[in-house]
Amino acid sequence: MSQPPRILVHRTPGEVRAAAFDSAGKPFRLFVERWGGGAGGLRLGDVVEARLRRRAPEQGGAFFEASSGEEIFVRTNDTGKRTEGASAPVEIVMEARRDKLARGKPRKSLPTETVSAIDRWRAFISEAATVDTAETTSDFDQIDSAFDEALASWCPLPGGGNLGIERTRALTAIDIDTAGRISKGSAGARAFSVNREAVQEAARQLSLRNLGGLVVLDCVGPITQSTADKLRAGLQESFAACSSRQIEALKPSPFGLLQAQLAWTHAPVEDWLLDAQGRQTPETELLALFRAAARETAANRTGFYRLTLSAHALQAYIARRKKCDDLLREAFSGRVKIASGKGEKSVVRKE
Repeated sequence: MSQPPRILVHRTPGEVRAAAFDSAGKPFRLFVERWGGGAGGLRLGDVVEARLRRRAPEQGGAFFEASSGEEIFVRTNDTGKRTEGASAPVEIVMEARRDKLARGKPRKSLPTETVSAIDRWRAFISEAATVDTAETTSDFDQIDSAFDEALASWCPLPGGGNLGIERTRALTAIDIDTAGRISKGSAGARAFSVNREAVQEAARQLSLRNLGGLVVLDCVGPITQSTADKLRAGLQESFAACSSRQIEALKPSPFGLLQAQLAWTHAPVEDWLLDAQGRQTPETELLALFRAAARETAANRTGFYRLTLSAHALQAYIARRKKCDDLLREAFSGRVKIASGKGEKSVVRKE
């Protein structure tokens, strides 16, 4: 990146969201923390006291349990001679994701100072990054668009066409759709042009979405030995510009499949916000309503509002009723309250 990235931080009742943007204004990293931390699972870099619950040599490690009840898997070489029931400080080196436990590594002691999750996240990006607080409608829209992009199945390529991104249990598959793209030159030149754009955009999307593991990009043919080398190098270089995570890429196969292996660190963005069926979780819907209320009250500083909750969002509200009421009271000084009853969808209504 030619210029330091810009980080926008948006704080609303119950949630902190942040997005990092490159010199072209495109998002490449996202952050979410809910309920002041501690309620959304263990985060990368957390060091917690955990108890050894069960050794599993057949799986190459052991299972620890944090005081929060969350399980942590630790490799056998890192567990030492601890007996079951013994406790030890454990550092989270990989966040839990759908169907996968958090990974940890024992530490000698707990840290004397606590670094916030968002400060640790910022350190992964760049010490030179500028940090701004989202205050304007334009800022809010930028962050909303970044999160929408991270959840979209398709993203456009600069020269036309799209990338289709699908996460499966075993890998992330990326397909190139050239519909609507107008290119000139030989078949080889046209293929290299779209493939080059595709690897650059794929690298940014993988960083933006926090995706890791095996990634397969289905390139457009024909591909020569020379262009195959350039595509492999292009993916690695583009990803390194967005993320400090390790990546290993292979040249496209004779079938045009470019494979890469990325280290997992943070949980995928979709795991923060969506359920296993790809729908908003009750918590995500409720906090989106709180953000909408923040927009309304910022636009009308004397207005009073009622939040009508759908049955879906109501589940999250009931689970944290007192905390939600306290947050709304503190943020809006009594101008925003939860309406009695429920509606078909969650909406903000002016009184």
